[in-house]
Amino acid sequence: LIFPEASVARMDLDTTRTRTAYEKIIADFEQGRTDILIGTQMISKGLDFDRVSIVGILNADTMLNYPDFRSYERAFQLMAQVAGRAGRKNKRGRVVLQTKSIDHSIINQVIANDYEQMVSGQLVERQMFHYPPYYRLVYVYLKNKHEALLDMMAKAVAEKLRATFGDRILGPDAPPVARIQTLFIRKIVVKIEYNASMNRARELLLRIQREMLEDERFKSLIVYYDVDPM
Repeated sequence: LIFPEASVARMDLDTTRTRTAYEKIIADFEQGRTDILIGTQMISKGLDFDRVSIVGILNADTMLNYPDFRSYERAFQLMAQVAGRAGRKNKRGRVVLQTKSIDHSIINQVIANDYEQMVSGQLVERQMFHYPPYYRLVYVYLKNKHEALLDMMAKAVAEKLRATFGDRILGPDAPPVARIQTLFIRKIVVKIEYNASMNRARELLLRIQREMLEDERFKSLIVYYDVDPM
């Protein structure tokens, strides 16, 4: 053990299922009964401890590699927020950041605490690749109990969407959570110009859905939409 004499506590969903458990973990750390607090992202949320001098961020690359166009922005926000836990109230602290991507722009912006550079860089990329705030997004989720059939249906839906929306279509792909209970899931992304009519886009999406469900093979397909996903 590196710190054999230290008292260590864990703070995550499993250890904070009750309000009293959460409050005890916070109180023990605040009053010095716990020396090292290990936990998930919830540690970064609004906690202010006088005694914190070192904060460690483990495996930061996981946040950077998450399959979402907002992953860089969210990674910066979380790392900057976690780093802010060290050296509070005019006391200088230290932040240890574990990463395999030391030259990554977001890592360097976190180190420099350069929020403006992060924002300007992300806006350039989002405009280039047609993401918000320059385009609106609609996630089309398809569900079915049979994965092979779902893949066939998802490809057919994507082909019909591309015939209407062209290169504004991404997918189909399996989302990070690709199965819930007995249903497999596939996702298609539709990008729509901000000045385009969403009513017209809605009509086109529903028309394609009706056409697909008219095919006997696709009667069991479940379709739902997430407009402007958060």
